[in-house]
Amino acid sequence: LPPTSLPPGPDSPEPWWLPEAPALDRLEAAAKLIGNHTAIVRFAARGCGTPGNRPVAAKLSDPTATPGEKHIPAVDAALRRVCHELLEGTAVGGGAGDVGAGAKGAELAADPAARSLAYLRDRVGVPRDMHFPAARQLRAHLNWFIDGLHA
Repeated sequence: LPPTSLPPGPDSPEPWWLPEAPALDRLEAAAKLIGNHTAIVRFAARGCGTPGNRPVAAKLSDPTATPGEKHIPAVDAALRRVCHELLEGTAVGGGAGDVGAGAKGAELAADPAARSLAYLRDRVGVPRDMHFPAARQLRAHLNWFIDGLHA
């Protein structure tokens, strides 16, 4: 997948790190997801949970938000599929038409999963979470999955 629709350059909102190596960048992104999987699933599930009530200055900061507990299995399945695509390098083209099929043929709760993946995508921090090229790959794969859920 192309990392994002905006190429890096002088107008890019993020600093440039290293030359891109897509396979290694996908591997780094997958390793970060796998290494802290449980916490990342719960964090992403805030996208379909309850917003916090503590006012904060940063628009995307919501430290008191709570995850949508009933949607954690769907968020978990969605992130596992994204991680699989990162490792295999098989996500190509526009969205994935079969992303709704979960474990044992169950259907994902598409809207909560999409909102959760978008929540995570918008909050991936560079360099806090991973290097810039890996973050671009993760965001691209999250977008790929979201597009597949909406197809």
